[in-house]
Amino acid sequence: MIRLFDREPWSLESLTPPWGNLPCIYLQIRKGVLEPLPDDGIVFKNSKFKWGGGAMDGVLATHTRSAAQKQRVSEVSSALRRLERRADSTGLLKLYELVVENTVVNYIDAILEQLTDGISPHDGQRFLTIGRYLATKAGHREAVKFGLALMGAFGSNEESEIFMTLGRSDEFTLFAAVALARVARHPDHALWDLAKSVNGWGRIQVVRLLRDTQDSAIQEWLLREGFRNNVMDEYLACICARAGRLHEALNRQNVDLALLTAAAEIIRALITEGPAEGIDDYEYSADACESYVNIVWSRNDLGLEHFLAVAQLRSFLSEPGDWEKRHQSGWTDLRRQTIQSLADDVVTRDIWRHKVMEALSDNDDLVFHRGDEAAQRLSIDTWDLHFSRVKASPLTSSSWYRLMRQTDEIRLDEVLTFAESVLPLDQIETGPADELGLGPNFRPHQALGWVLQDLRRFPNRGWRLIKAGLHSPVVSNRNMAISALSAWNIESLGADIRSVLVKARDAEPKDEVRGRLERLIAVHP
Repeated sequence: MIRLFDREPWSLESLTPPWGNLPCIYLQIRKGVLEPLPDDGIVFKNSKFKWGGGAMDGVLATHTRSAAQKQRVSEVSSALRRLERRADSTGLLKLYELVVENTVVNYIDAILEQLTDGISPHDGQRFLTIGRYLATKAGHREAVKFGLALMGAFGSNEESEIFMTLGRSDEFTLFAAVALARVARHPDHALWDLAKSVNGWGRIQVVRLLRDTQDSAIQEWLLREGFRNNVMDEYLACICARAGRLHEALNRQNVDLALLTAAAEIIRALITEGPAEGIDDYEYSADACESYVNIVWSRNDLGLEHFLAVAQLRSFLSEPGDWEKRHQSGWTDLRRQTIQSLADDVVTRDIWRHKVMEALSDNDDLVFHRGDEAAQRLSIDTWDLHFSRVKASPLTSSSWYRLMRQTDEIRLDEVLTFAESVLPLDQIETGPADELGLGPNFRPHQALGWVLQDLRRFPNRGWRLIKAGLHSPVVSNRNMAISALSAWNIESLGADIRSVLVKARDAEPKDEVRGRLERLIAVHP
């Protein structure tokens, strides 16, 4: 607001920085250092695990739609307006402390709605200055986000460099993207540039803002690359299929391999669905799937990613579902039968077994696991391969799960003997606690967990491992050990085992786990 007769000059530059000794986040990111952020030690001080960049905001923005926190909105708005009227260190500190003590994404929309209601851009200059000050100087992430939000509400294209810089960190991409969408001269292209610079939650947030783009180059990128992210492709598959018009792209005269591979990944993600829109939400899914299968059917030079896509589509077509409703979206009985017939022909070709064996001998983990997934579809036994991988790296191998899934009574003794010999059970059974078991320090516990998870298929076997699980600090270890024991015969739970159970119950810190132990003891007196 214009003040003709202010007695004191209004400036934030001479005030005491409220972030103390924390380094400036903006300058750190400008240098290309995206993590860790300076306030990691504060944000995750009492956490059992560290959220990935932008993950907390992404989950809150995606899966919660709670009402704005009225008390917090009132407090923050009051502190912000006070600082806008008078710039002093006390007012700056008050606003800063309020902002950094809670997640900004929970209430920022309500704040901006209040501030921008009936205000002209000129009247918002001080709010813009406060935003720029926090975004480019603060050492706490929530203060930077708050600053970005103010800059987006009251700024102009001149601030785009700041948005692009901070947006390279997934932690700030959401706020930077929303700001760019408001102020950039060419919003879609600015967002596209930003989307290409991030791969996690940042990619998800920016692509969502591009869902209505009419730019053909961006549409093509969304279809070929934009849906890919290191969180879950399911978050973006439907958005990109719709925005890129997948059904039309697959109807072109020549569909190149890159586009066909992207289509395979999108179709698999659509069928999987997960936390976002799925195949039933994409109005042209039947057209796209039919075109895709027709192309794959006509070729014999494709990789296993296409076998897996067709196999998953084949399963989808044979599963129960609301096919009457899907009929309205093009999934007619005739079309289903046609696609099913083509898919049957594709997945039963002999060439896939050869490609599976090639993939299983590859040193690249991604290629190996793709081959292993295809092997499951083709009922190819990979037990020996997974046992070899486990033996080579027993504490870090991801093959424990598949090894146990393929283990039967005949093979069980060999696996249990090996597990008991290589897992540091004495280091695992340090006593119950409330641990999630994440991170490199818990690799032995994770390996034990893979074994315990399948032991309920083998009653009365693996007591030494189960006992270690009962005394593990990792909650999931204890739960899986109890599940394994619940399958045992009553006669097998002798006095010694019952004594261990009673001691485990008495030491158990988690009410739910203690209740499971009590029920187990009661069933086996």
